Amino acid sequence: MAETATRKRRRDEKEQSSFGVRYLEDLIFEMMLNSGQAAKSREIANALEEAVKVSPKFVRKTLYYSDRFDLEDRRWNIALRTAIGLPFEGSIEHALTSYGKPMSLRAIHNEMALVHRRPVEYFDDLLLDTLESRDKYWQAPDGLWCLSDWLLDTSDEDADRCFLRNFFLQAAELRPYVDELTDTRMSTDQPAVEMAVKIIRRGGEPIPNKVLTYIVWLLRDGDLDPVTFLQECRNEEKLLMLSGPAWGLQESVDDYHKELKRYSRRADKEQEAEWSEEEEPEGPIIVTPADLEEVYKHIRRRRKPQPARVLAEAAFEYGPASRRFQEAVDALMSAMSLDPRFVRVGSQTWTLPDLMPKHTDRVPSALLPVPVQAGEDEPDAELDDEGLEQVLVAWVHDPRYEDFGEEPEIEIGPEQQPTDELRYILLHDHRKAGTLKVRVCDRRFYPSESDLVCATFLDRETNKSYPVWLSYTTSLLYELGDWYKARKLLPGAVFVVSPGSVPDEFTVSYRDEVDAQVALTDQRIRQIGKARRELPKDASVLEIMQRLLKDHEKGASFMSLWAEVNVIRRTTRRVVASNLASYHSFYQRPANSDIWVFDERKVSQGRKKTKRKYLRR
Repeated sequence: MAETATRKRRRDEKEQSSFGVRYLEDLIFEMMLNSGQAAKSREIANALEEAVKVSPKFVRKTLYYSDRFDLEDRRWNIALRTAIGLPFEGSIEHALTSYGKPMSLRAIHNEMALVHRRPVEYFDDLLLDTLESRDKYWQAPDGLWCLSDWLLDTSDEDADRCFLRNFFLQAAELRPYVDELTDTRMSTDQPAVEMAVKIIRRGGEPIPNKVLTYIVWLLRDGDLDPVTFLQECRNEEKLLMLSGPAWGLQESVDDYHKELKRYSRRADKEQEAEWSEEEEPEGPIIVTPADLEEVYKHIRRRRKPQPARVLAEAAFEYGPASRRFQEAVDALMSAMSLDPRFVRVGSQTWTLPDLMPKHTDRVPSALLPVPVQAGEDEPDAELDDEGLEQVLVAWVHDPRYEDFGEEPEIEIGPEQQPTDELRYILLHDHRKAGTLKVRVCDRRFYPSESDLVCATFLDRETNKSYPVWLSYTTSLLYELGDWYKARKLLPGAVFVVSPGSVPDEFTVSYRDEVDAQVALTDQRIRQIGKARRELPKDASVLEIMQRLLKDHEKGASFMSLWAEVNVIRRTTRRVVASNLASYHSFYQRPANSDIWVFDERKVSQGRKKTKRKYLRR
């Protein structure tokens, strides 16, 4: 059932208010505070990889919903840095509030310089004088600066009046929560920070510093200094300080990571969302040298070809749901086509020259048919169609089984033109080489923008993807061996290739269908291997055919024999068909059928004289 807009909104609100997301926001804020620079969501995700692994899309969603960050010139920044017209003192308070933790004087200094576009030294005396002369700021024993609002005001010793003084606007909400956590027989002889750890664990979630201080103060009958308590909590290894400030437990970090990974996977699956579009459509998209450099670094870092849609998302911070996404893709592709650092390998896939594969410019020797010597005295030969039985002519020209050396034989009718899918029959040589022949009838199905195409085959049944290379120079698809092995395909397996949902992607489906004409079991392949060892190393195709047909007392079809011959020696269908038609030792049973039998008694009769006039010279 499709998720309703209301349910999705509630789910997003719950997600964004989670402590795991606040933990992620804190990591991002810390990163930006230290770098002093704005960054794209992909750069942020990469920078956080060691701390927490989330997708750029989820980073973008988190930043979109957070008041602590803002988007400026396609990059995310601390919201304070994009604020216009804030007075100096207001920007100090804003910096401490948005960071939500004690800040060093140097960090505040840097933020003031960024916000007010002034040299850092401009605020040397002004900043310190302002912090020291205002009651709203105070300096912790280790020199960091805090807001007074973070501390519990204990000037009133009466518990109820102290609660109202500090939490008047939240009293109705907080009172039951505080009463529950103070309803305990916890010993007050232990250090206050140990009490804090136990209270947080009992509450099951992080607690704001001011509330936690009140609970411990109340349990200790007022015997607690809020400043000392905050400093002790900051020094306690079991505690985790979140923005607010709030106190959680370090042991919860693993749970936050699991939660964030779950949210990240969910965000990656979302197609249309308000957070996916991050800029209003204004004017044409301009691809800058910096954008191209970022694209270059992205491909270099991934070490493999990348789709233009992925590169556009990395460069422009537009998600696929954005109204400008396709415009960004088109603009980026136009710019990349003029930059010699990039090579197009598909309709919308790009790579770098030194990441191009080295083996796609040649056909593996095992796929090339061994040529036969022409002449009446040679055992193997090729006959023109007129010299072949009609059933053999049909098989020789059948486009479904096309392999190397047979391209001129293929005859394509209108009904055999590619539509919305291709049906392939796996041949023994390609199973062994991990390749697939791009047949004459396949060429208009695949992208044609480049001679070498990097595509993705997505298995419809397992949903696992496999990168493949398609070379129009060699008419081959490479790197399919992993898929063949994963699906345990044998020669004769029939599978279907269809266009995928995005450019240069194809779905591949195999549902246990087998073409009996060329099917080979592992047992039969082993038997053929034994037969090969019995033959001379320079055995002719004729000798191979005769040996293999000995294993078929009732005969074998032409295609079955051809498939078996190719286990021993790569041979075209025309050569096998020509030998069957030429020699007295082969005959059809029953007559005019496609079952061929070998009669060893007629080997000495050799080639039929009537067939010699059809020999190709």
